[in-house]
Order: sequence, then C-alpha cells, then structure tokens
Amino acid sequence: KRVVKQGLLDMKKIVEHLENGDIDYDEVRITFIEGKNMRSIAKTIAENTNNTEQDVFNLLEDEEYIDSLIEKYWFLTDEIKQDDIYYPLEGYLLPDTYAFENEDVSVENIFNVLLNHMDKFLTEYKYEMPNNLTVHQTLTMASMAELEGKSLEDRQEIVGVFFNRVYNGMNLGSDVTTYYAFKVDMG
Repeated sequence: KRVVKQGLLDMKKIVEHLENGDIDYDEVRITFIEGKNMRSIAKTIAENTNNTEQDVFNLLEDEEYIDSLIEKYWFLTDEIKQDDIYYPLEGYLLPDTYAFENEDVSVENIFNVLLNHMDKFLTEYKYEMPNNLTVHQTLTMASMAELEGKSLEDRQEIVGVFFNRVYNGMNLGSDVTTYYAFKVDMG
C-alpha cells in the first residue's frame, strides 16, 4: 500500500531525538477511502487522532480558513462556498493512506497534506478538464459516478449518461444526489 508521508520530522527534531536518546516515534497512518463523504472523513480523523468530528466541522465552517485555502490552491474556487454545498472541501481531499507524526496532528495539518496531494494529482489535468467543465464540476461528476458504478467501465458509461442528460436539460436521475441532499449515507 502506498503511503503519502507528511514532512514527518524536520532535521532539528531528528537531532533532538538522537541527542536525547528519545527515539520513541508514534507515527499514525490514516487511510481515507474513495467515495466517502465528509461525515465519514471526520469520523476517520476522530478515530485515528486526538481530534473530534466537531473539530473537523468547525474548521470547515471557518470562512477565513476556507478563503485562505482558495488563495493557496489553484483548484479551489468560490464554488466550494455555495449554499447547496454542505462541506466546502468535500471531494477535494484525495483518498489514500497518509502518515502523520502522531495522534496530535491538527485537522488543519491533515487537510493541508491531503490538499497538497490533490494539487499534485490535479495539476497533471489542469488544462484538460472534460467538456469545458470547472474542476469543481468535474470532481462532482466523478464523485457521483464513483458511488453509482462498481467498475471503471461502469463509471465511464455513467458519466456519459450524465453528460447527455445535462446537455438535454434533463434531471440526472441519480440516487446518490438524493442521498447527498438529505445527508443520508448510502448503504
């Protein structure tokens, strides 16, 4: 399994540990699974760190913090602050296994590591967004297809159907959008 490492220890800390003979290192690895919503991400953070789910939600509600992220990351725009979006970073935290120094890692640090990883991933596609969609629209479509289809082939077909429905002014007819709207987790 691939693990994305946060800058675990800086040189000063390494020297301090060596000088003090204090090599007890409490790395924590957190796996964020594809297709999970922010409520699940908050639960995963709370289960693996000294943060609570409410700590996660409090940070997501901090408009100044969200604005600072929009300034920092090219792929985050004011679209993430729309009224119909429950959690502004939902869909932007790249699923993977990440290593952090210990359970005291802050939610802000966790978000920064995941967003940095997303930045590297999305930069490859920066000028190739499908059908002139924004990054936000593309990630939304990908999230819906992730939950609707079981295989990559299924998801590609589902996205094709979604595009056809959008271009023909039709309702998407997607159960996952209904579940999302009512904040109900899919079984």
